[in-house]
Amino acid sequence: MAGLIDQWGNPLRAKTLTTPVATADIVGMRPAVTPLSMLPGMDPARMGMMIREADQGNSYYWAILSKELERRDPHVLSVLNTRKRVVAQNPITVDDGGDSPAEKAAGQFVRDWLRKGILARSLYDMLDAITSGFSVHEIDWQLEPGNNRPRALNFRPRKWFEVDYRDGEQILMRSLEGPPATSAVSDAPPLAGLVNIPAEKFVIHRHPSWSGLTIESGLMRTLAFLVMFKMFTMRDWAIFVQNYGLPMRVGRYGPGASEEDKDVLWSAVNDIAGGLACIIPVGMGIEFIEPKFSGSAELHEQRLRYLDEQISKLVLGQTGTTDSKAGAHASGAIHRMVQDDIERADCSLLGVTCNEQVIMPMVAYTFGPQQNYPVISIGRPDEASNQEVTQALQWLGPQGLKAKATELRQRLNLSEPEPGDEVVGGVIAPPPVASPPHELPARTQPPETLPGHAPGATIHTPPDPAAVPQSATLTLHTQLGRVLQHVAKADGGADIISIMTDATAQHAARALGQMSEPVRQAMMQAHDLPDFRARLEKLDLPHAEFANAMAQAMLVANLAGDAAMMEQVQAGQHNG
Repeated sequence: MAGLIDQWGNPLRAKTLTTPVATADIVGMRPAVTPLSMLPGMDPARMGMMIREADQGNSYYWAILSKELERRDPHVLSVLNTRKRVVAQNPITVDDGGDSPAEKAAGQFVRDWLRKGILARSLYDMLDAITSGFSVHEIDWQLEPGNNRPRALNFRPRKWFEVDYRDGEQILMRSLEGPPATSAVSDAPPLAGLVNIPAEKFVIHRHPSWSGLTIESGLMRTLAFLVMFKMFTMRDWAIFVQNYGLPMRVGRYGPGASEEDKDVLWSAVNDIAGGLACIIPVGMGIEFIEPKFSGSAELHEQRLRYLDEQISKLVLGQTGTTDSKAGAHASGAIHRMVQDDIERADCSLLGVTCNEQVIMPMVAYTFGPQQNYPVISIGRPDEASNQEVTQALQWLGPQGLKAKATELRQRLNLSEPEPGDEVVGGVIAPPPVASPPHELPARTQPPETLPGHAPGATIHTPPDPAAVPQSATLTLHTQLGRVLQHVAKADGGADIISIMTDATAQHAARALGQMSEPVRQAMMQAHDLPDFRARLEKLDLPHAEFANAMAQAMLVANLAGDAAMMEQVQAGQHNG
């Protein structure tokens, strides 16, 4: 281990990589459990003071409050889990740094480590930076000759760290022996009790929600006020339900009632239900005036729904995947696209962090500094949906597009059928041919029309249009189609009808392109809709070639259809 160096060629000490640095203690500024609850007595002024302190380099209490608010609000916890778990389930792929054997060996080394799932399990905790601005993992290095890689990535709470107020970016760690955090509202916070951390031991993921310094980042700065207003609304709603949802108990006592009688009466009305009760002398009245607003009963619920929608927009960028509304199904696809955009951005930020702070060091420690390092990518590949693939094959197949059946089965999660399996789909085989494939279609004539032949004799000769009766002249193209099919099959080649169909489709596509290109040019050059309309009226589109292609297509279709029909008729007569 004496020769261990980092990705920049600097020497490293093995003890530095293997000794735990950020550990918890019962006393000091890195406790495992914080007994202090910041929620009682919380108000906007106090929360604003904590945010100002955090902006000046003392975020200890703000970090505690942020985690408490995240745990207390079910909607915040739900949408954050949705965003983090979707990203954490994305596949991780590796691209080699190059094609040389050494670069491929480094790439395989990274793949072998990824299979252990160490990084995949840590992605969820890394995304704690969404609300906190940054997250910290301590690397537990496994150092072996030719195999230096992280054994574990241990999450460290945000409250154990601080951002240096002098540059707003450097992450410092609270010392176990340091003084308690002091207020930073008026004076600059001291750096006493804060120590530097070795970069090779930690993974610091920064996840900005807006442009700015790390000291001012963290989505919880916005979410906190929404959560606090929700708590106020829920408290008011509870009071409203207690006042108007439960009956009011009024106990009346006479003029001669003693204090002991009043106490007994008060206990009686107070023990019935809830806290809405009172005792008054006989002859005294209490009047409750309800608000005139007809929707007072739903006012609190509407406010809570509004605040939840704002939270969904902040975390997920939309509300369609969390709040169901009438007609929301129509816009669900668009809302999902917005969430996909955020997912890809989160994966991209995670990929940069992991490549710079995990992949490059482990490769450098094992293989030495590299010119090109393996690169991991987090996220689902951009691929067309099954519906898009099916439509592409449906429309582009006749144009000559070909695809492997095995790849299509993998996309559709279908297995290869085995002999004896009942199958659905596939190419429909043509009906059996009545005459031998190497012979031309037979023409049978009555004996009186064929002198010199026995009655009922069958003569295999090409059809003579002049000798064909008038009733058969309408099916000459059908016979031509049958002849072409027989010749093709006898020759061992492809189906001529299919070849003609593909050629016609390509001809039509080329002709349609010649017609659509002038329209596209006119649209690109137009200044507005009236100008576009004027340019369209002046166009003289070349439609002759397209009309010719359509005529050829109809001819091929008639040939194929009539040929198939005649084959079925002959097959039926033969079987009969």
